[in-house]
Amino acid sequence: MPKWLEQAAKNELEILEDGQCQLCGSDTFHGITECVSTAGKITHKISQEKGIQHQTIFLCVDAHALQHTLIHGRWNNHFHLARLHLILVDHIQWTYDLTTILNEVLDDHKKQHPNEKIAEPDQAHQAKLTVIDVDASHDDDEYVRLVWEWAQQVYASFAEHDAINHAIAQRLADSFKQKNLAITSQ
Repeated sequence: MPKWLEQAAKNELEILEDGQCQLCGSDTFHGITECVSTAGKITHKISQEKGIQHQTIFLCVDAHALQHTLIHGRWNNHFHLARLHLILVDHIQWTYDLTTILNEVLDDHKKQHPNEKIAEPDQAHQAKLTVIDVDASHDDDEYVRLVWEWAQQVYASFAEHDAINHAIAQRLADSFKQKNLAITSQ
């Protein structure tokens, strides 16, 4: 059984196999299963080199994960919201190596805030774009533009419902920048 199905069961989410995605509302025929399948291939619409250069690899993963919080672990939401903050707000040029640092920061944060949760947006404040919209892009430029717009909408949606979410992301981002600076200064 895929891990996302295990997590959905843990969160008592009954998976609907037909129609729109029950979590993000994307226009699918086979619900969340199709949405997750599309997310698995969406980062490969452009080359890996371009994906890293334009940050689309990371933004797609973060945006999709945050639109589907009930199929991921609770701390996963912290990671993805913090990384969106670092890329969109702090303009960090993300690389795979930076992921290790953010994971270390999150591990420390969990010890200090064991009961903290990221509140997901209510339906009225959800991002309008989804992975299905991005997948329908016609060329590289449209793809990059849609990925950035999607990520920005998702990030903004987490402040609409609860400003505490962005405060948590800011705190994690600040800790990440301090730790990264300490590492690069050595």
